[in-house]
Amino acid sequence: MTTDTTAAHLATIINRWGDLHDALTTHTSAPWPPAGRMSDYLAQLDAADREIVRQKRAQDRAAERSPDQIGETSPPLNIDTLDTMRAVEAALVHLADAIASAIQRGPAREIRAAGPLDEAGVKLHMATLLDARDRRRWSLTAPTYRRAPYAAAWLLARVEDAPGPFRTLTAVQRDHIASVARAATRRVEQALGMAVHRAKVGEPCPKCRGQLRVEGGDGTAPAVKCRGCGATWCERESAA
Repeated sequence: MTTDTTAAHLATIINRWGDLHDALTTHTSAPWPPAGRMSDYLAQLDAADREIVRQKRAQDRAAERSPDQIGETSPPLNIDTLDTMRAVEAALVHLADAIASAIQRGPAREIRAAGPLDEAGVKLHMATLLDARDRRRWSLTAPTYRRAPYAAAWLLARVEDAPGPFRTLTAVQRDHIASVARAATRRVEQALGMAVHRAKVGEPCPKCRGQLRVEGGDGTAPAVKCRGCGATWCERESAA
């Protein structure tokens, strides 16, 4: 995977993180593959498993606070989106920790000036202080910066070889960042309905007996396509 591709993935996470926050209070997305007349598509078991998990979590939340209690309650959160945000954030922060541990240079040894007239010593002293407080460093403790968008931005700077107290990434480290960024971007896009979903259909093509596959989920209507003859069927909208 090229540096440009990895950079694009990290930029997507940065730019779309606010959209995930907005999606937290929206209704959960429809199961995939779509229901209705396309109910014979595969992957229904996965959708059922997710529904069972959502129901269990809803029961747990209800047990913590009864709706009969006095006072306003917060709107229900989109659990799928929340899980995505937590998983992506954990992956990116853990990756930044690992990369920083490998390439981030430690602070320079502090040098004290011999006195106010020691101009060279004063400059060196100030340089060591600035180096220790360099904000380009990744923090293993500061909660303000241990967030997904900041981690993605810090990793993006490393991928693009931005200057700072760091050694150059190795090929293995670049591949590791690329792999995590790709997977994280995929999850973000799926949570926002931006990704193209594909699933095999259980029945063969009626024309050539080839493999059918349903595609959609990227803002377009789901469609069934044959990988053999190329025949396509789209789900028709019901008449008004």
